[in-house]
Amino acid sequence: MEQTLILNIIPFTPASGKKTFAFYRERKDDYYPIFKGDLEGLLDDKITALELLELEKLYTDFQPPKEGAIILDIDLSKSHRFASHYYRHLIREYFTGIADIMHQNFTSETEVWFRNKEKVLPNTMYITSLL
Repeated sequence: MEQTLILNIIPFTPASGKKTFAFYRERKDDYYPIFKGDLEGLLDDKITALELLELEKLYTDFQPPKEGAIILDIDLSKSHRFASHYYRHLIREYFTGIADIMHQNFTSETEVWFRNKEKVLPNTMYITSLL
């Protein structure tokens, strides 16, 4: 079987150093759930020990803080698990309006689908990339 592969290399310079993020206790549409373990040690002086014990997730939209936000300064070079959430968000933001379809698969990779406009077939054909 013959196949043609195209390797796409997208220039991506990840943000590093400290950045400020806003988190919320209540789940809202289009907010990303972040497990408290992904923010290990960063919540200790922001909420009580009892609240921390009862807390499972916080939610963020990676936007400037709104009323009721828990504001955290996060060093992305040290908080790798949170950084991966943030980088996925940046990738989704970049491809919004560019990709025909975007989907987060079961391993949390972002699938980006583009319609193959070069081939005219009875069925629609897409080219997919995992990021």
